Amino acid sequence: MIDFGLVDAIDAEAIGEPGQRIFRIRVVKGGQYAAIWLEKQELAQLGRSLSQLLAEKSDERGQPVDIVNPVGIFPSNPDMDIQALRISIDFDVDTQSVVVNVDDETAMTSMERPSFSMSFSRSQAISLSSIIEVVVAGGRPLCKLCGQVLDIDGKCIGCPGSNGHAKEFLISNSQED
Repeated sequence: MIDFGLVDAIDAEAIGEPGQRIFRIRVVKGGQYAAIWLEKQELAQLGRSLSQLLAEKSDERGQPVDIVNPVGIFPSNPDMDIQALRISIDFDVDTQSVVVNVDDETAMTSMERPSFSMSFSRSQAISLSSIIEVVVAGGRPLCKLCGQVLDIDGKCIGCPGSNGHAKEFLISNSQED
């Protein structure tokens, strides 16, 4: 197991064009770099889970956050490159930090779990959650009739609302018109 302990910096990013993007969390600790690769839905769930965890367990709810260090220049070949199959998060009330454990394929098939562990401050967790929200929202737009992701040409394939026979459709509350 690799244990980064309390990290220096953490963020998330999407690489590629909408519809072809891949997602990762970037972590820096003392000159070492780790990339944790996730699916878009997993990244979105992590962001929501971080917010919920802090709301439920942090004694510092509503308190100002500290300025967090940016990840900065991230190497194309980080020291650790992990494809996450499972992520668990917890909150350490003594240190007011989030603890994250990541299992990759090796960890899932052996008894050596987790394969990667780290922790980060409440301020870093709030920042990461906000970054994840922006990264996930930066993809392809959704169909205003059915909510499915539009293809690269902006068309919704197989949308029941586009053929004139839909009994109901979703109306978006977004301001993106």
